[in-house]
Amino acid sequence: MTSLPGVLHDYRRSGVIGRDEIAAAELLVAMARRDGAAEPEPLAWLAICLAIRTVRDGHTCVDFNRIEDWAGGLDLGSAEAAAWPVEPEPWLAALARAEPLVGCPGQRRPLVLDGSRLYLARSLAEEEAIAAALTRDHGSRVRILLGGPGTGKTTKVASDLVERFSRLGRGEARPRLALAAPTGKAAARMSEVLLARCTAAGATDEVKAAVAAEPARTVHKLLGYHPDRSRRFTYHAGNPLPYDLVIVDEASMLSSSLMHDLLAALGPRAEIMLVGDPDQLASVDAGTVLGDIASLIDPAAAGSAAEGLAGRIEVLTTVHRAKDAPTIQAMSEAIRRGDPEAVIEIAGSGEPDVAWVDPADKAAFEQLVGEVVDHARRLGQAAVAGNAAAAAATQAELQVLCGHREGSLGVAGWNGRVERRLGVAASGPWYAGRPVMATRNSRALRLSNGDIGVVLLSGNRKEAVFGRDPHLVHVPISRLEDITTVHALTIHKSQGSEYDHAVVVLPERPSRIVTRELLYTGITRAIRKVTLVGSAEVITAALARPIRRATGLAARLGPGEAQARPLANRGSV
Repeated sequence: MTSLPGVLHDYRRSGVIGRDEIAAAELLVAMARRDGAAEPEPLAWLAICLAIRTVRDGHTCVDFNRIEDWAGGLDLGSAEAAAWPVEPEPWLAALARAEPLVGCPGQRRPLVLDGSRLYLARSLAEEEAIAAALTRDHGSRVRILLGGPGTGKTTKVASDLVERFSRLGRGEARPRLALAAPTGKAAARMSEVLLARCTAAGATDEVKAAVAAEPARTVHKLLGYHPDRSRRFTYHAGNPLPYDLVIVDEASMLSSSLMHDLLAALGPRAEIMLVGDPDQLASVDAGTVLGDIASLIDPAAAGSAAEGLAGRIEVLTTVHRAKDAPTIQAMSEAIRRGDPEAVIEIAGSGEPDVAWVDPADKAAFEQLVGEVVDHARRLGQAAVAGNAAAAAATQAELQVLCGHREGSLGVAGWNGRVERRLGVAASGPWYAGRPVMATRNSRALRLSNGDIGVVLLSGNRKEAVFGRDPHLVHVPISRLEDITTVHALTIHKSQGSEYDHAVVVLPERPSRIVTRELLYTGITRAIRKVTLVGSAEVITAALARPIRRATGLAARLGPGEAQARPLANRGSV
């Protein structure tokens, strides 16, 4: 057996690839070698490891036109990186000679080289299928509604449903609706808000009945997820969903793989509406489907009649709540543009809806900690009084949102800091006023991963109450298992939520996971006030680091680019 190229060990030590990628590449090469294949060149070995790593990093492929993005913190001008070409040609040439491991589109190979992009076969098959589904019949069964927080996306969905039902002829069957979102928290909020918006839009009882017929669910629940079965989902291309219209909220969080499974399960005449904000955080899994769709919008062609899928995209830009917090809106727009000077100027403007605390300013930081602890005390008072509605309302008034889990400025640091100031150690873990979050779905308890609640006294016992009045869920603490404390939570977990005052905390030093999208998502959770905690250096570094996930979907969605590959056809890995 041929030993591994030394370059792999060099890049493993540099953190560019890991042991798992090397082990998986070894397995693929060993299988090819048994069939008489020649040993791949060192550069092909490295490219294969990078392709295996793509899913972990959120990419669907390796794009050799941007190969420097895969180098991490490696100095490409150093002697250590001498074996790392900065041009795509050497990589592509080495992979072209790596038969039968690497093939061309249409060939059954573990990896596929499509132009300048190297895919795992399954990832390419999913991407091609998504493009084919979205562009089929010129996108006539697809609608995309984009807009930031407060732009009225749910109101628009409600008004469109009212209009759609008003066009039904006498005796014509009403369309059967399915409402879904990537997370349980987003799904629960979707049902509640959409029904309220339909009522405000003057919806008939028929419209409201259609919306309320089935509560919004996670996309996994909609598809009938069964992890212990050979076929993961009940609904698929051979057993389509029984709905005429599927509306998916917070669609930016849909991964490429889940979008593929959802589109595959649609009936031949079913329509789908994707609603979301492409500037928010993408899925934790691979792909940026909503962002790739949004890239079809050509600002230079504003006002012209777009064709195909681009013509099915509607963008809402007017922020209706901006009158209450105009500086938050100005800051979010500056973040979207990646303008650090404007963000820092706005943060330090002294306007009532925005505050900026540099952690190096000990006095300002201690004042903020005092404000957070005061809020926690008020939450505890409502909890001790057993007033569930007041506790839920108080909880929504302020929330600390952190870019990191660990560290003094991370979730762990803030939770410990607040609990020490409250002096709750002697009360045990289930003290009244403890804010908690469910970390697993529980159908029996009617809780979804990410649901936020608070522990309170109820007579002679303690219980946790989740949600907001009048949709509160009461759970005895004896039945709670997968729970964590959330005086602070990560910005990722806050997506889809809103708070009167959001305290957005960045880490002490620049971090690769603190991106422009992360900062934008945190800032836009605030309704009336946002406090940004972070140094000018960390803020500037975050704005200079937009999420750049490599996919080929945007190119495939262009006119004439989508390949009509059946949705059920996946490659093998």
